[in-house]
Amino acid sequence: MSSYSDDYTPAEMVCVSVAREIEDGDILILGSFTPLAFVSYILAKVTHAPNMMYMAYSSVDAKPFPLTFATYEAAATKGGVARWNMTECIHSLYLGTGVDVEPISSIQADGHGNINISVVGDYHKPMLRGPGGAGAPEVVKMHRKMLGYFPSHNKRTLVPKVDFITGTRWKISNQERMKAGLRPGPVKLITNLAILTKEEEARPFRLTSVHPGVTVKDVVDNTGFELDVPGDVAQTEQPTREQIRILREQVDPYGMVAFDFMPGKERPAYLKGILEKELQALGR
Repeated sequence: MSSYSDDYTPAEMVCVSVAREIEDGDILILGSFTPLAFVSYILAKVTHAPNMMYMAYSSVDAKPFPLTFATYEAAATKGGVARWNMTECIHSLYLGTGVDVEPISSIQADGHGNINISVVGDYHKPMLRGPGGAGAPEVVKMHRKMLGYFPSHNKRTLVPKVDFITGTRWKISNQERMKAGLRPGPVKLITNLAILTKEEEARPFRLTSVHPGVTVKDVVDNTGFELDVPGDVAQTEQPTREQIRILREQVDPYGMVAFDFMPGKERPAYLKGILEKELQALGR
């Protein structure tokens, strides 16, 4: 029997793919709370990367715990090996050792590796205003690997040119980055359809793999910028049965990774249902 699972959701596929980008020994940081990113950290830590270290809120390298909406920050703080304030974190990580990966969910990305978490349309009268980048404009260029994930791969999200550059992968080539004192590494976009990789500014994103059931044409037709399409595109590795079991039973028992993949109108009711389950589990 194959070790790979046929029972997984698009959100779980993206989550597992993000987790696989985390290597044992990596240093990570969680910025604005995004459930899928946090779940991917914990999944990686309890499977293939037990020696990765992550910073979440004021907590350093919290022990793995089931992710919840109501108690995640308290659990991270209680289970951490230490606590840092923001200044200590920045000095120790970004100005010191260096952060390897931080998955970022954006409104848009373009073929240059720019991301937009700020506005769609005119800045002063936008069609959509996002949460903004917080520290993203500074830190995405400093990560060894820039990683973005998108629940909906289409020409509205992967666009020829973002409406606003919240952050960018400055000096993409390995030679330029090392000369500037930055660590070399690619830009990767993980979507509900495929994985795209960019390693040089002068070259387009390469279609690294398509997810099971997705064709190369599906990806090309839904991407708003040029792609480098190899003659033989690989299929993305499916989640294993064990990864799905761990996700659903240990790491994400409330199905929080689905939150990123839901339309805004459906989120309040879904969130309410999760909170009710959490309170029941706490005996309240």
